[in-house]
Amino acid sequence: MGERLLWVGTYTRDSEPAGCGVGVYLAWMDTESGRLGGGGAAVEAAGPSFLAMHPDGGKVYAVSERMEGALSWFAAGEGWASVTLGEAPTRGAAPCHVLVHPAGKHVIAANYFSGSVSVHSIEGDAAPGAAVALLEGEGSGPVPGRQEGPRAHSTAIAPGGRHLLIADLGADVLRVHPFDADDPEPVGAALEPVRLDPGTGPRHMAVHPAGVLYVSGELDARVHVLQWERDKASAWSLGAFDASRFKGEAAAVYPSEVALSASGDRLYVANRGPDTVTTFAVEEDGASLRPLGESSTGGKWPRHFAVMGDHIVVANQKSGTITSMPIDENGVAQEAAHRLSIPDPACVLPVGE
Repeated sequence: MGERLLWVGTYTRDSEPAGCGVGVYLAWMDTESGRLGGGGAAVEAAGPSFLAMHPDGGKVYAVSERMEGALSWFAAGEGWASVTLGEAPTRGAAPCHVLVHPAGKHVIAANYFSGSVSVHSIEGDAAPGAAVALLEGEGSGPVPGRQEGPRAHSTAIAPGGRHLLIADLGADVLRVHPFDADDPEPVGAALEPVRLDPGTGPRHMAVHPAGVLYVSGELDARVHVLQWERDKASAWSLGAFDASRFKGEAAAVYPSEVALSASGDRLYVANRGPDTVTTFAVEEDGASLRPLGESSTGGKWPRHFAVMGDHIVVANQKSGTITSMPIDENGVAQEAAHRLSIPDPACVLPVGE
């Protein structure tokens, strides 16, 4: 037990959307009590709204969420003092998600407004080079103002590790590409996409060890459960579950992050609007969800969270706070007990296990 460090990405004055942060902040959480501390700016950056760490633990990658999108990266050295190492263009607009492939050889950015995904090789010093692939999307959906064209919101590695999945909020699909990290040209041509109900707005994904996908529907306020079939590189629906008990009431519900517990028997989803985290029991070897509880994050507009042992740490964008929610003996997230002020937080990245 002790203190665990976490990086917090923010929106800044030159990002899209604009915010009051100055870059990436460094905080800590007491792993026993959930108490939060620190919260000072550690790395100056433009719109680092999503973060990912290299498997070696020594490099952090950040999107630069602006219309001329880019990836930046920085080192975490002795005492966690940091220095920005450089920036690479993503060749797309407003990158909002970054993923480091588990093999540590590629970093992948989802460009929201242009709907494209850029794949960058990681050089010897862990610096991403120019994009080796730019994956364009197509299609649209029925929701005005949100689905006029493709909107790449996140990426994930499919069960089995042989395919890249792209959650396209604008086209209501998961785009599928073969991916071989050992190949100089790692990305294959697009396969038949996995189609979700019109108006779903797929945002983020979580992958169960049994080969089940969980997808947060930002526009239909549901969690979609899909069975992945590796040999066919496709998936089919096992059902969809309301992300919040407040769905259908006066305040709209916009789910954001979705993540599994370390054991895989609990699924958590954050809901903007009611400003809650819902806990689901994962049943039938991942195929079904049962709601166990829904608790306040203690802030406004929970854009992202991280599961950290017996606590969930939430980035509440519009209240300018990160909060910690204790997880009880049944794996259910409880109302936030501690908070820390950080301007326009958008992402929480824990350091280490």
